[in-house]
Order: sequence, then C-alpha cells, then structure tokens
Amino acid sequence: MKRIITFCLALIFVPGSAVAGDFMVEVRGQYFSPTEQAFKDIYGPGMMFGGKVSVSVWKGLAVWAGADYFSKKGELTFTKEETELEIIPLGIGLQYSHPFSNALHIYGGGGLQYYSYSEKNPIGDVSENGFGFLAEAGSVIMIAGNLFLDIFITYSSCNIEPADFRINIGGFCAGVGLGIRF
Repeated sequence: MKRIITFCLALIFVPGSAVAGDFMVEVRGQYFSPTEQAFKDIYGPGMMFGGKVSVSVWKGLAVWAGADYFSKKGELTFTKEETELEIIPLGIGLQYSHPFSNALHIYGGGGLQYYSYSEKNPIGDVSENGFGFLAEAGSVIMIAGNLFLDIFITYSSCNIEPADFRINIGGFCAGVGLGIRF
C-alpha cells in the first residue's frame, strides 16, 4: 500500500516540476451505482466521497491521482442480517482536456485503480484487494478566479473473489467536484 501511494505521488510531483503546467486539486462527491446485481440487492447505490489531483504535462494531457471512499450498510438477502461494506479505490491515470473557452474545458481519460474491499456481517468478515480500471469524462467550469467546478461521469470495474464467488465491485458514478487550480 505504501509503495502504491509513493508511486502516485511521484507521478504527480515529478512531471509537474519538470514542466510549467497547471496543478489542480479538488474534493468530490458522487453518486455510485454498482453494476453487479447481487451488490445492488444487498447494498444498493449510494454516495461516494474523495479527492483528485492532476498536473498538466503536455498540451492538454495531464497525469492524475485520486482516492475515493464508499461505505454502506445493507441486509443479507437470505438471512436479512445487517452487513457493512467499505470500498476504497486509489487510482492513477491520464486525461486529455480540450478548452472551449477560458472558462470551460471538457475532458476524457482513464486509469488504473487499486481497490481495498472490506465486508463485515454475522456470517464473517471478508477483506480483499484487487486492481481494476476507470474511465472518466467531464467538464471543468471556472467559477471565480482559480476556483473551478468539475462535473463528471465515470465507469469503473474491478473483479475480486472475496469468498467462493467472483464479483465486480465497480460501477457507474455521476458527480461534482470543487477545486482550485494553481
């Protein structure tokens, strides 16, 4: 885990110091809807919170790193007992941004994510980690000075095997971020 965080920070700060580019930091809130039906039946959709940093490295191309947190209580389908879920995705990737004006940029990109998955219920506790991917598209709207609003959608996928079955803990998100550009 420490190596992954160190690698993410190196990708952000080393290219950023080598070129004169924008550095953006934002906090995000997003509505997460899982793709796996069994996941939906137990936990349903919900809010995910996190942050993202990005550094422009070349003509609209940026390197980004982000982390999110999803926690939800649900009910087991057969026994109806309470169960708790926690998913923490850490990601790195590339995105391309195209300006329509000084105040509006659209972007698209993708990357790799490392997922930490934990589930606790009376049947037992399960923890699993795995790698997946993320695709994202959005718009950055400058609202005042260097303050911006980021409106985005994402699709993520990560297949893990927390027990005797394989599940995809990714899904679709739609969200908003508030950030500052340096």
